[in-house]
Amino acid sequence: MSNVENPNNRSDLQAAPITCRLDDIAEFDRGAAVTFGVFDGIHIGHQAVISTLLERAAQHQLMSALVGFYPHPLAFLAPERCPPLLTPLSKRVEILQQLGIDKIFMLSFDAQIAAMSPRSFVEQVLLEKCRARHVVVGYACQFGKDRAGNAERLAELSETYPFDVTIVPPTEINGAPVHSTRIREALAHGDLQCSSQLLGRLYALLGHVIHGDGRGKEIGFPTANIDIQNQVCPPNGVYAIRARLEERWLDGVLNIGVRPTFNGTTVQVESHFFNFDETIYGKPVEIFLVEKIRSEQKFSNIEMLVRQIRRDITDAERILAKSTHSHDSVH
Repeated sequence: MSNVENPNNRSDLQAAPITCRLDDIAEFDRGAAVTFGVFDGIHIGHQAVISTLLERAAQHQLMSALVGFYPHPLAFLAPERCPPLLTPLSKRVEILQQLGIDKIFMLSFDAQIAAMSPRSFVEQVLLEKCRARHVVVGYACQFGKDRAGNAERLAELSETYPFDVTIVPPTEINGAPVHSTRIREALAHGDLQCSSQLLGRLYALLGHVIHGDGRGKEIGFPTANIDIQNQVCPPNGVYAIRARLEERWLDGVLNIGVRPTFNGTTVQVESHFFNFDETIYGKPVEIFLVEKIRSEQKFSNIEMLVRQIRRDITDAERILAKSTHSHDSVH
């Protein structure tokens, strides 16, 4: 099944949803309120668009539908300029399902989609496939070949075609619009408070547990190395974390860095979970970054490193004890 009907349940992080091509979408059997876009991050600006979509669908007795583009259009058009991901595809769909949209399509951004003029996109995707009667977009939406379409162009086209348009104004935090680039910048500067505020939830790294070199276990703190692929990674350092491993929640510390005490050179992402010592290679894990404890540093011997790790764990336990964040709330 290439499209995602909302079963109102959690998607398995291991079963990445399949993107679909335009030809794979069966024409809707009734009119719909539709939104479209990349939706990387599904931040509070995106959530405002989706909330408006659901309101319009209810008002006009329409189905609600979301057409997402994956991968990011720049991955196809200009890979060297494509930003790193905030939200992997499986997590994106999981959050969208939780928001209660009737139909979710992750449309493969390919040559067919890239070549469409704004008018062709409206005709072939919104009208022919989705039977759009109402289209909801954010103020900064862009679509069509060379990004020739925007919210105003969509409103113009709606005068010729049988659909109405709602343009959702920017959601502002601290006097500036919320957008994915701003979240990436906050994370690059290690500002987890800002990224959480803009996302409406803690930033999370998603990945599978891979084999490391076993050094953590040797010094008494077994770690799970996480392959986070192309996700935005905050600066090197030690973080207090909450983690979701299948249906279990674990507290712990996360180290991002090259491990200079061992003369490492490549950045690794490794977590130590409290009171936990199981073999979990290959399993999907979601790491929620609660607070940064300290930056990465080099120690002159292993004993000093071990003492610091004990302090990090104490700090993390204190931070997590007072943390009021509700795990992965998307609201």
